[in-house]
Amino acid sequence: MKAFCTEAYYMIFSTLANRTRLAIIDVLKDGAKAVSEISKTLEQDEKVISDNIKSLVKCALVLPEGAGKNKAYCINKEIIEPLSEMLEFHVDKYCPGFSKCIPPEKLKAYLKEEAAKTMYIEHE
Repeated sequence: MKAFCTEAYYMIFSTLANRTRLAIIDVLKDGAKAVSEISKTLEQDEKVISDNIKSLVKCALVLPEGAGKNKAYCINKEIIEPLSEMLEFHVDKYCPGFSKCIPPEKLKAYLKEEAAKTMYIEHE
Protein backbone atom coordinates (compact mmCIF):
# COMPACT_ATOMS: atom_id res chain seq x y z
CA MET A 1 0.00 0.00 0.00
CA LYS A 2 1.32 3.44 -0.88
CA ALA A 3 1.92 6.11 1.73
CA PHE A 4 -1.26 7.61 3.14
CA CYS A 5 -1.67 11.19 1.92
CA THR A 6 -4.06 12.81 4.37
CA GLU A 7 -4.50 16.06 2.44
CA ALA A 8 -5.35 14.33 -0.85
CA TYR A 9 -7.72 11.90 0.89
CA TYR A 10 -9.34 14.75 2.80
CA MET A 11 -9.93 16.68 -0.42
CA ILE A 12 -11.51 13.71 -2.20
CA PHE A 13 -13.64 12.48 0.71
CA SER A 14 -14.77 15.97 1.74
CA THR A 15 -15.80 16.62 -1.86
CA LEU A 16 -17.85 13.41 -1.81
CA ALA A 17 -19.32 14.21 1.63
CA ASN A 18 -21.90 16.46 0.02
CA ARG A 19 -25.36 15.23 -0.89
CA THR A 20 -25.70 17.54 -3.89
CA ARG A 21 -22.43 16.29 -5.37
CA LEU A 22 -23.43 12.68 -4.79
CA ALA A 23 -26.76 13.38 -6.49
CA ILE A 24 -24.90 14.96 -9.44
CA ILE A 25 -22.74 11.84 -9.77
CA ASP A 26 -25.89 9.72 -9.68
CA VAL A 27 -27.49 11.81 -12.45
CA LEU A 28 -24.33 11.54 -14.57
CA LYS A 29 -24.06 7.76 -14.29
CA ASP A 30 -26.38 7.48 -17.31
CA GLY A 31 -24.23 9.77 -19.48
CA ALA A 32 -22.96 13.30 -19.95
CA LYS A 33 -25.30 16.18 -19.22
CA ALA A 34 -25.23 19.97 -19.28
CA VAL A 35 -25.62 21.97 -16.08
CA SER A 36 -29.16 22.91 -17.14
CA GLU A 37 -30.14 19.22 -17.48
CA ILE A 38 -28.67 18.33 -14.09
CA SER A 39 -30.36 21.36 -12.55
CA LYS A 40 -33.72 20.36 -13.97
CA THR A 41 -33.36 16.72 -12.85
CA LEU A 42 -32.40 17.67 -9.29
CA GLU A 43 -34.73 20.67 -9.19
CA GLN A 44 -31.85 22.88 -8.06
CA ASP A 45 -30.69 26.31 -9.17
CA GLU A 46 -28.09 26.16 -11.96
CA LYS A 47 -25.62 28.20 -9.87
CA VAL A 48 -25.78 25.61 -7.06
CA ILE A 49 -25.16 22.81 -9.56
CA SER A 50 -22.37 24.72 -11.28
CA ASP A 51 -20.61 25.48 -7.99
CA ASN A 52 -20.77 21.83 -6.94
CA ILE A 53 -19.57 20.60 -10.33
CA LYS A 54 -16.48 22.83 -9.95
CA SER A 55 -15.51 20.88 -6.82
CA LEU A 56 -16.10 17.55 -8.56
CA VAL A 57 -14.01 18.65 -11.56
CA LYS A 58 -11.22 19.90 -9.27
CA CYS A 59 -10.89 16.36 -7.88
CA ALA A 60 -11.30 14.80 -11.36
CA LEU A 61 -14.38 12.91 -10.22
CA VAL A 62 -16.34 14.61 -13.02
CA LEU A 63 -14.86 15.63 -16.37
CA PRO A 64 -15.95 18.42 -18.72
CA GLU A 65 -16.79 17.67 -22.35
CA GLY A 66 -17.08 20.27 -25.10
CA ALA A 67 -17.10 24.02 -24.62
CA GLY A 68 -19.43 27.00 -24.47
CA LYS A 69 -23.10 26.20 -24.99
CA ASN A 70 -22.16 22.60 -25.83
CA LYS A 71 -20.34 22.01 -22.52
CA ALA A 72 -21.45 18.92 -20.66
CA TYR A 73 -20.10 16.89 -17.77
CA CYS A 74 -19.57 13.16 -17.32
CA ILE A 75 -18.34 11.02 -14.47
CA ASN A 76 -14.72 9.92 -14.53
CA LYS A 77 -15.39 6.19 -14.88
CA GLU A 78 -11.75 5.39 -14.15
CA ILE A 79 -12.30 6.71 -10.60
CA ILE A 80 -16.04 6.40 -9.92
CA GLU A 81 -16.54 2.78 -11.06
CA PRO A 82 -13.83 1.24 -8.82
CA LEU A 83 -14.90 3.49 -5.94
CA SER A 84 -18.51 2.41 -6.39
CA GLU A 85 -17.49 -1.26 -6.46
CA MET A 86 -15.40 -0.85 -3.31
CA LEU A 87 -18.25 0.89 -1.49
CA GLU A 88 -20.72 -1.76 -2.63
CA PHE A 89 -18.36 -4.47 -1.29
CA HIS A 90 -18.00 -2.61 2.01
CA VAL A 91 -21.75 -2.15 2.44
CA ASP A 92 -22.47 -5.80 1.57
CA LYS A 93 -19.81 -7.11 3.96
CA TYR A 94 -19.93 -4.68 6.88
CA CYS A 95 -23.32 -2.97 6.66
CA PRO A 96 -25.77 -5.71 5.70
CA GLY A 97 -29.26 -4.37 5.26
CA PHE A 98 -28.07 -0.77 4.99
CA SER A 99 -28.67 -0.60 1.24
CA LYS A 100 -32.28 -1.63 1.87
CA CYS A 101 -33.01 1.51 3.88
CA ILE A 102 -34.22 3.40 0.81
CA PRO A 103 -36.23 1.36 -1.69
CA PRO A 104 -35.17 1.90 -5.31
CA GLU A 105 -38.55 3.40 -6.23
CA LYS A 106 -38.06 6.12 -3.58
CA LEU A 107 -34.36 6.74 -4.20
CA LYS A 108 -34.77 9.49 -6.83
CA ALA A 109 -37.13 11.51 -4.60
CA TYR A 110 -34.76 11.01 -1.66
CA LEU A 111 -31.77 12.24 -3.69
CA LYS A 112 -33.66 15.35 -4.78
CA GLU A 113 -34.61 16.10 -1.18
CA GLU A 114 -31.06 15.54 0.05
CA ALA A 115 -29.54 17.58 -2.77
CA ALA A 116 -31.68 20.53 -1.69
CA LYS A 117 -29.93 20.61 1.69
CA THR A 118 -27.14 23.17 1.94
CA MET A 119 -23.78 21.93 3.14
CA TYR A 120 -20.46 23.44 2.17
CA ILE A 121 -16.97 22.18 2.84
CA GLU A 122 -14.30 24.54 1.57
CA HIS A 123 -10.85 23.46 0.39
CA GLU A 124 -7.85 25.66 0.99
